[in-house]
Amino acid sequence: MARPQKDDADKREFTIRVRVTVSEKLRIWQMAAEAGLTPSDFMRLRTMAATQPLRHKPTPERELLLNVMAELGKIGSNVNQIARSLNSRDETGQLVGINTSEINQAMQSLDDLTAQVLKLLS
Repeated sequence: MARPQKDDADKREFTIRVRVTVSEKLRIWQMAAEAGLTPSDFMRLRTMAATQPLRHKPTPERELLLNVMAELGKIGSNVNQIARSLNSRDETGQLVGINTSEINQAMQSLDDLTAQVLKLLS
């Protein structure tokens, strides 16, 4: 006796591909077997029953703060390059730049600002 035909609405015609590591795949297959389900049914059940995504889209405020952090990182890199250049030594071994305490003060100010933004991100 042939299997009864499904209605068009009940036919599964589409495939969703997800990349996983070998260990993730083995874990999915193991968890499905433990639940007495096929891997497909297990994944379908787990994803349909999920209440919240694993990753959250950042709020506009958080996204802005993340952009500020990126810019602060770039500024810090530039300050470091400037400090290195200004503190280079001449042929006699003498410093040919500005006072190192000024550079240290600028770097400390940048570190403080970065810490404040990180605190806001937490």
